Amino acid sequence: MNNSKLKFQMFRAICSLKEMTSEMNRKNLEIKRITKTCCALMASGMSKVCVPAVILERCLQMQNADGGWVSVADTVWNTCFLMQVDAIAYADRVASAEVYLNKNTNEEGLWGRSSRDMSRIPVTGLLLYLLPSLATPKRLQMLEKLWISEIYSLTYKAAYTLMAFSKSEYVPVNLSIIDDTIRWLVENQRIDGGFAPWKEHPVASDVFCTSVAVLGLLQYRNRVPIAVLSRSKEWLLANQLPSGIWAYHEIEDGASFGLWALSELSKISELQ
Repeated sequence: MNNSKLKFQMFRAICSLKEMTSEMNRKNLEIKRITKTCCALMASGMSKVCVPAVILERCLQMQNADGGWVSVADTVWNTCFLMQVDAIAYADRVASAEVYLNKNTNEEGLWGRSSRDMSRIPVTGLLLYLLPSLATPKRLQMLEKLWISEIYSLTYKAAYTLMAFSKSEYVPVNLSIIDDTIRWLVENQRIDGGFAPWKEHPVASDVFCTSVAVLGLLQYRNRVPIAVLSRSKEWLLANQLPSGIWAYHEIEDGASFGLWALSELSKISELQ
């Protein structure tokens, strides 16, 4: 597939997701779903000036006095959104959100759905990737211990761990853990090029697991066989619907990660 066709398919996804953000806002859906979608759009090349002012204003209005939004996950995505729109203009808002996140760790010092929840890699790993200023050496070490306790469990947990480690250039205590994780993730790619929670999982490959696995592997691009990335790229392209989205329960979530992964894959010259 040539590069122009790839760009066309990305363009379809962008158009679909832009329409979804407006529709979700009209329906007054939770702001996190909207800002997460906008984050993926901006990460994939959409100009921040294309973000509807009403969405930005709604995000600002919904930030609470303690700096947070509804939950830890909401706060992470809304903070990331403000940083992408204008990190300087909203520096005080971002700093306030970081205070909230620092205060809402659990007893272990990491993050779950709330301060009462267990430590969760999909929450902590993604948080430390999107907001690396919160990635202290101690937290990264704790994430490493958490992943070791769950190692070889779920593909997206492996990917989120790699993302957090790479963003902060973390050198693990267990020096082989990064290579071991990459190898296991590669081994769990299916013949069709996609990913599921794990290779033998009874569900089909899906856009979320495939995209997050790609984003994780791309953090250590030079350690990943190009054929692995090529197969995932072809899976994403082959399974994109004519509307520009992918078949997934939370439609904009699957499409956001799918677009984000395709955007990162499009930057690799060997895949053109």
